[in-house]
Amino acid sequence: MLTAFFAAGVLAGTIASTVVQSNSSVFDFPEYPPPLTPPPNQTIADSVARLPPSEIARDPGLANLKIHFDTGKFGPPVELVHAYLDFWPTGVAVSSDGRIFTSFPRGNETFTLAEANTATTEVPFPDQETNTPPAFVNTSNPGFSVATDKFILVQSVVVDGKDRVWALDVGRPRVNGSTLLAQSPGGPKLVGFHLNGTRFTTITFPSSVVAADSSLNDVRFDLRGDGFAYLPDSSPQRPGVVVVNLKTGQSWRHLDNHPSVTVQVDLLSFHNGVPTYVHPPISPFVVTAFNRFAVDGVALSPDGEYFYFAPLSARRLFRIPTSFLKVQPSAINPNAIILANQAVQDLGDVGSHLNGLESDDQGFIYLTAPEHNAINRFNPKTGMIEPFVRNPFIQWPDTLAVASLKSGGNFLYFTCNQLWLSPDYQNGTDLRTKPYAMFRVPIEGGKANQV
Repeated sequence: MLTAFFAAGVLAGTIASTVVQSNSSVFDFPEYPPPLTPPPNQTIADSVARLPPSEIARDPGLANLKIHFDTGKFGPPVELVHAYLDFWPTGVAVSSDGRIFTSFPRGNETFTLAEANTATTEVPFPDQETNTPPAFVNTSNPGFSVATDKFILVQSVVVDGKDRVWALDVGRPRVNGSTLLAQSPGGPKLVGFHLNGTRFTTITFPSSVVAADSSLNDVRFDLRGDGFAYLPDSSPQRPGVVVVNLKTGQSWRHLDNHPSVTVQVDLLSFHNGVPTYVHPPISPFVVTAFNRFAVDGVALSPDGEYFYFAPLSARRLFRIPTSFLKVQPSAINPNAIILANQAVQDLGDVGSHLNGLESDDQGFIYLTAPEHNAINRFNPKTGMIEPFVRNPFIQWPDTLAVASLKSGGNFLYFTCNQLWLSPDYQNGTDLRTKPYAMFRVPIEGGKANQV
């Protein structure tokens, strides 16, 4: 009896459903669930506008329609603070009193470390003599550079938490625009200056740490305790991280050829929407993927506990606790290399290959995004990449530097040098447009001093 009653109920429901269906459209159902709060920032670069007449078919029905488009911009206002009319820049550093220091990868440039003395000119720092080596080519050892206390090629300049200027000399000059001579021990060096230009230290590296074809690229400082410096070796032949004890001057290597520091061999990068391959102007003139630079950009967390790094020819961000890097591999610490390799944390894809990294005292890690004319930031609290600033004028953001100015304000400074349009990549033709630029944008956080 109960079964018969249930069957009758089902039949009645089916008939009722059929009646309802017959009175409505087959498409009468919600396409999506009810909307919830959307993710933030998804439309910050979006707008709508009418297209110009030349881009509309001859139909009056299309003339007044507003079409969705990408504005190419978001974030804080971008302020041009320096224009480079002569040499192309890589490094930038700013002291608390607003002095701007910058570096140039040297070919035949007359100086490689400079201070901006006007909005459009630079002067050698600390002086021209320091920027003038006795020679570039080692006549007794062709193919090699020289050992000298003068600057050969300063790739990076940093103002540390004590307001001192540090210059990283790669020790390998450029010849014929593309070929880096091999370095001789005593050429690569880390040199510290007080703001008055007085040199207070010079640290050189043994050949077991910095090889002839090493390519030191950047540096970050933790001045607590003995003090340590961390330098990426971006040579694709021997990528790794060099660590320096600033008290003793001793140095050692970690992460040699670890997957986190190596290039993505098939990286196809895009700049201004155009795919970029490397067209080298030297024999054998073979076109390659954009895979020339290993570990490049680096930053320290504000507490100095983590070292962040990324290969230029890849789109991933990594970090490692500095406690592992501070251990010098030796007979006393025979497992140091293994433990450091195991401690690397892969933070994931960041959407663009990276060049420069920098941190602020709030813990954000700023990441250049040359493929998007942008700078984003990694938030360690959420593990997510956040949009920060984007502007069509940001043409290959290279080096980042946070400054907290005595006159007021916290700023992120960065150089833009149009690197992918340089002769190294464009079959010997320079497609860049002078002047090169240095910009700054305001930020909430201040300089992470690590002192």
